[in-house]
Amino acid sequence: MTGSGTTDALGFDGVPLAELYGGSDAVPPGGSGSGTTAASDRSTPTEPAPRMARHVQRAHAAVLEAHRAISARQALLAGAGTATGQRDDPRAWARLGGAFAVLRAGAARLPDAAAPGVYEVTWPGQVPAEPTGLHARPAGPGATDPCCLVHDGDRRLVASIVRSAPGLSERGPTRRHVPDVPPEFRPLALAAVHRLPVSGLDALAAGDIAGVFGDAFDQGGLEPEDLPEPWPARLLEDITIEPGGGPYGHGLLVATARTEAGRDTAPVWPWLVAAATEALRVYVFHQGVHLCLPGARVRPLADRPTRIEVLDPAASRAGALRFTVEVTGLGLAPRPYATADCEVTAAGRTVARLRDIGVTVRERPGADVLPHPERTGCRRAASGGRAVVNELHLAHAAEGDPAEVFAAFGARPTSTSTRPRLPRGGLRMVDRCPRAEIGPAPDRIGGRLTAEYDVPADPWYCRESGDTAMPPFALMEMALQPLGLLGGLSGMTWQYPEQDFVCRNLEGRATLLREVDPRAVTVGQKAVLRSSVPLPGAVIQRSAFELSIDGEAFHAGEATHGYFTAEVLDTQQGLDGGSCVAPWLERRSASPAGARRLDPRADARPGSGRLALLDDVVVVPGGGDHGAGYVWCGKPVRDDDWFFDQHFAHDPVLPGSVGVQMLFQAVQVCAVHTGLVDHLPSPRFTLAVGEELRWSYRGQILRHHRRVRGEAHLREVRREHDRLLVRADGSVWRDDLRIYQVDNIALTVRSGAGREAAR
Repeated sequence: MTGSGTTDALGFDGVPLAELYGGSDAVPPGGSGSGTTAASDRSTPTEPAPRMARHVQRAHAAVLEAHRAISARQALLAGAGTATGQRDDPRAWARLGGAFAVLRAGAARLPDAAAPGVYEVTWPGQVPAEPTGLHARPAGPGATDPCCLVHDGDRRLVASIVRSAPGLSERGPTRRHVPDVPPEFRPLALAAVHRLPVSGLDALAAGDIAGVFGDAFDQGGLEPEDLPEPWPARLLEDITIEPGGGPYGHGLLVATARTEAGRDTAPVWPWLVAAATEALRVYVFHQGVHLCLPGARVRPLADRPTRIEVLDPAASRAGALRFTVEVTGLGLAPRPYATADCEVTAAGRTVARLRDIGVTVRERPGADVLPHPERTGCRRAASGGRAVVNELHLAHAAEGDPAEVFAAFGARPTSTSTRPRLPRGGLRMVDRCPRAEIGPAPDRIGGRLTAEYDVPADPWYCRESGDTAMPPFALMEMALQPLGLLGGLSGMTWQYPEQDFVCRNLEGRATLLREVDPRAVTVGQKAVLRSSVPLPGAVIQRSAFELSIDGEAFHAGEATHGYFTAEVLDTQQGLDGGSCVAPWLERRSASPAGARRLDPRADARPGSGRLALLDDVVVVPGGGDHGAGYVWCGKPVRDDDWFFDQHFAHDPVLPGSVGVQMLFQAVQVCAVHTGLVDHLPSPRFTLAVGEELRWSYRGQILRHHRRVRGEAHLREVRREHDRLLVRADGSVWRDDLRIYQVDNIALTVRSGAGREAAR
């Protein structure tokens, strides 16, 4: 395996065969593939002779090992094609994976298991890589369908394998409902390749994951026991991967395999399950989820029935098969997992369908995966060291029990699920922490956190915010989420273990120090706890933050968070002491001169998709408190709004940053529709550099509220050469209560004509 110092079929002391023979698809002489180049052909006259000798020796060893592997696999498949012998030896079938051996043993005990039919398999727990004492037994009395249980010694491995009447349809099952905003999964590392031939699949099985997928997957420096578990023998011939593809947006895999079992009359469906599972195994490693687990190993997903429909057993033995795998789910908590549906075809004809196949990635037995302030894990940070807190920890803290994850930092067990958490899915904008110090007791002042966020090359919040490199909403979330994480690690909220407890941002200020486009780079996040004040049923903390790229800061400020019990949170009265103070427009006895009502929903420039935050807009040229212009906006609250499911688990609330983004969009619409930017072709709006944005929140917007309204008063419009600077102040209402105040909404407007021409 790479970096392990061991010798295997496809890599020696960290030197993969792709390097020895040239090219990522290269294979040893005598293997499948062509165009290989001998190691000596790649050497130069100045290369030392000992190094050449080592290359030749390693290449020769690789050829021998490859021939041994091919011979072993041919012997195995030959056994599969006979009526007796090796086919029924569990140790032989275990070479194709423990799960396959288990299914094979169970299928052999079912009547007519080689005929067309529907099979359902349920795994109760982890399956060993090489089960040694397999035996199957029929289910007890009362089973209505043919059913058996599979054990390894005294341990049950399969809860049940059930066969029911065929009743199959060529049309196939109806696809699941796809939500308007499906959960997004960001890979832990970006793979350099998306198609693997035989050589790439064999290299993965041998442990050369970085050699196949790229340097981002390198795990050099880990102890051998912390490297991924060796894979079973390969079944697939090639696989093409489309990350984020398929109808569910989680991935689409197309693979081919050859059964080579034409003489075999035994059930073929366990082999189909094994091949489809192998495709999922390749995909979870392609997504890098193994990087946060020591000794990563792939196992069937437990307690989730898998349905196998076999339409044409004879055709499924006819050599070349095509597996089309639609990934239906992908996540990290409580352990990394992938689920999928699969259609198996031969010569264009559907021969089988697999529904709800699933795999999970587990750590090696006995490994401690929980974070500890004085211990780093196996996950490498972008800064070069290893992370104290990784993506798995943060996902589990968002979805599971934060106190369990951060017990080493002083977290105490709680009896409630409503606790301070990070957002979920595409709304979470912190990935891992190379450094975490909680500060001295009792107040933890001085605690600091260094975190990282890998910004996607094409993040949804950039696509859906018009022509903006980075919307204010995203910058606020990148800055504030590490502060919430630091506050949770400080442990002040755990003194209320029996009460619901939530985190709310109360106020803050931030300045963009320089223009950046952080797409496709890693943003460094720093947080420092400045003060912490415990109150009855609450803790108020003030922290400083800084965002940077390559160590150079581009966004900085500070914010105050409140950690509240539900009873204290319910006492919030808004910004006006509980009084209902209407927006400026609604206090006019008559419509102001020049007021115009707009329907911005057909204009995607301010925002689209999730960031289409304006349903109704009124602009008043020369209106507002300063006579420089005014804009009013409104939008209904829907209980299925996208942010409620992601912010936060057990505590759905509209993020304050979304309200701030709405006001920025309203100012943009006001500038466009009052003629302020008419002199700029294709005006492009960006957050102004050097301007301090300030905000205060004194209320929350929940599912049951009816409407969000906002207003902005323009107070300065300054023309500077080829750009325009617009400053405004604004507020947000929840129904009739003013709950947000946002000052110095500052936008720079430039001509985007040159930018458009360059596209």
